[in-house]
Amino acid sequence: GTMQNLYVDGTNMPDVTASIEAKLQSDKSIDAVVTLGAPFADAAVQAKQTAGSKAEIDTFDLNAKVATGLQADKLGFAVDQQPYLQGYEAVDLLWLYRYNRNVLGGGLPVLTGPQIITKDDADALADYTKRGTR
Repeated sequence: GTMQNLYVDGTNMPDVTASIEAKLQSDKSIDAVVTLGAPFADAAVQAKQTAGSKAEIDTFDLNAKVATGLQADKLGFAVDQQPYLQGYEAVDLLWLYRYNRNVLGGGLPVLTGPQIITKDDADALADYTKRGTR
């Protein structure tokens, strides 16, 4: 298949929704929309409903609305990268090495993700997303 990027002004969520909706209405062959951030997933779900599209909505990142969307079958999957760990873990590993000579991972990368989250995982993570820790 083919893929097309749709650039939107991420600071204006009504415009994001309208742009996705217009694209879905103008091209009924679109079978998937992948957003690059949890807030945009909600906008894409709204746009899909309004446009009457059958496209699957997927996203990067995880928050409470994404977990709820997964539980309700409004989203197919979310890629959870745990981005807060990408910055925090590096500093923590440096501190552990500097003060205790700890080396995590045995010289191999210590991955913070990605974890593919589906409806099957959403129930277990819902409380953490509501708390804001996932």
